[in-house]
Amino acid sequence: MERPHETMVERSLPKSYLLACLVIVAALVSGVNISMSAQYPRARYVSLEDTGKTIRLPVGQQLVVKLPLQRRWGDNTWTVKRNSGSPLKLIAGPDERRPPGWTIDQLSSQIFYFRRDAPGTTNLVLEEKYFSKPMVLKVVDP
Repeated sequence: MERPHETMVERSLPKSYLLACLVIVAALVSGVNISMSAQYPRARYVSLEDTGKTIRLPVGQQLVVKLPLQRRWGDNTWTVKRNSGSPLKLIAGPDERRPPGWTIDQLSSQIFYFRRDAPGTTNLVLEEKYFSKPMVLKVVDP
């Protein structure tokens, strides 16, 4: 009769060790997330309304540019026309984002993801394929 009881005690020990290991791993992961968030500051978001502005952006921070995209013409897109000075690195995009229930008559957005890799002043110009107001930014050190 005592034998099943001993087996249950032996089986419960690995579960407690597993729980302790999970707690330690969770603590380590949360510590890594905290240190990574301090190392990589939140991204700075800009839109067409910010054109002509001077943006202060530290080295290592991301700049996310969200631009309206009208589909009057099926091949209308935004492109980077100038990235001069101490250029920003295009790390992703352009991506097209559409709201739920989107139809061809509605606006969507095109998003560019940049990262600042070096200090200095950057002049960034993005233009739509068909004439529209260009997106012009001056990015400087904080």
